[in-house]
Amino acid sequence: MLREIIVAHHQGFCMGVKRAIKIAEETARNRELGERVTILKEIVHNEAVVERLCDEGVGQALSVDDVPDGTLIISAHGVGPDVIEKAKTKGLKVVDATCPLVSRIYRIIERIIAKGYHIVHFGDPDHDETAGILGHAPARISLVANRRGLLALPDWPDRKLGLTVQTTAHVTVFDEIRALALEKWPHIKVFDTICEATTDRQTAVLELTPMVDLLLVVGSRSSANSNRLVNISRDAGGRGHLIGSQNDIRLEWFGKDENVDKVGVSAGASTPQFLVEEVIDRLVGISGGTARVTRLRQRADR
Repeated sequence: MLREIIVAHHQGFCMGVKRAIKIAEETARNRELGERVTILKEIVHNEAVVERLCDEGVGQALSVDDVPDGTLIISAHGVGPDVIEKAKTKGLKVVDATCPLVSRIYRIIERIIAKGYHIVHFGDPDHDETAGILGHAPARISLVANRRGLLALPDWPDRKLGLTVQTTAHVTVFDEIRALALEKWPHIKVFDTICEATTDRQTAVLELTPMVDLLLVVGSRSSANSNRLVNISRDAGGRGHLIGSQNDIRLEWFGKDENVDKVGVSAGASTPQFLVEEVIDRLVGISGGTARVTRLRQRADR
């Protein structure tokens, strides 16, 4: 029987997500009468956030070509400079909500490319952030998504090399990629551009997993960092599920043969807190109102 719900200390919105949503809301609120406001793709990867902005009259578009006029908001994931230039050439007003930690990668790339470096970037080929990074210097960046991709690159004994990484990458996997890169190219300069929020959330899940019988990660299926939290828990031997909201919780997970005494709750960096609280309330209801809710505190040694 479910007796305790343990909530991860680090979960939910990160700084970059909060900032992007605030920019989008302020842009919508301050627009001129009749002005069109459109977000390029999704401001963040969460359906509830996107729907709320849609209710406030903010549109969405998959490309600049689909935006006839008005203001275009660049999402937290960023874009290449060619996209912004195309929007401005078209006469659109551009509001940039790119996460500052993604913009930091842009600055690193631009700075070291100017010094003659070639970039090896570790990231998800299908992620919007990766597309924006590659757009900054497509001829000078080699994208790798795994060990095999890195090993397939040339030896480049005399080439200046820099290693960067997607802000939401798997911390442990990047440690392996970094070690492999340094073995292949001892002269490569490493820039660990994983953001602190990613590290904190992944560490929190690793700490929470052995404490519970089941871990629920609240987040959208389109959210890479939310999916990664589930995989990290499973890799650590836990039973993890990704849920978009309380409606995805299945009663059979708590059957008498499942031995679920404690449930952990975490959330991806693009998940609003109200969804987390609704999940907690739903779990308390499943327990018959008797489950204790424990919210973990940050460890003092951090």
